Amino acid sequence: MFSKILLAYDGTKPSDLAFERAVEVARQAHAPLHVVAVAWSAEVETHASLDRGREQCWAYLQRLREKGAEAHVDLELEVVEGPCSEQIVAVADRWGADLIVIGHRKRPLLSRLAEVSLAKRIIDHAHCCVLVAG
Repeated sequence: MFSKILLAYDGTKPSDLAFERAVEVARQAHAPLHVVAVAWSAEVETHASLDRGREQCWAYLQRLREKGAEAHVDLELEVVEGPCSEQIVAVADRWGADLIVIGHRKRPLLSRLAEVSLAKRIIDHAHCCVLVAG
């Protein structure tokens, strides 16, 4: 069974589904759930845009706090900055997660062929199990 669960959350419908799955697993395992949001963009960042990104991440993470309490799951919330897959894997390693839960956006075939998904990058680099909810 899992003892530390990390959820990568970005406020989208797929990440809401991933949150539901992560809460189920955490509740069954009596494990804490660490939720991380990544403030980053492929565009050139300025301090102002990173500040906005962090604020946006904290805003949608705060909405999860009540849902976690209702489900009787211990939630820890964190916002990090940088390339998404690298940061998610780094947080999982630092925190000692034995499961990463992520959402998956359904994309058209050409889009999938043109770029590697975040889910695939995390699966390729994670040092623990990965649950893709989608």
